Amino acid sequence: MANPRSRVCDVAVSVMIETGNPSVMYGDEWLCHQIAKRMGWEPDGPWTTRRVLAALARTPGELIAGKVRMPSDCCARGQWVRHFELPEGMLKTNIE
Repeated sequence: MANPRSRVCDVAVSVMIETGNPSVMYGDEWLCHQIAKRMGWEPDGPWTTRRVLAALARTPGELIAGKVRMPSDCCARGQWVRHFELPEGMLKTNIE
């Protein structure tokens, strides 16, 4: 469980580096649930992902915030969704 003063962006960076994921976005249920678990948040189905992404939108920290358009043939039907990625080189440097 995270320190009560931990920011979700800092926890997300740690989880992303540990799991080797360069980004997190809508549809990354497992990754969002890992971030929420580390924050000490109770799992709440798809709302967990929404909660994590909303928190990252408010405080992205080191993560690069953006939006990507989902394919028209998936459940998001071409909508723009939140996308957060590690700065270039951060993942590579920490894996070596």
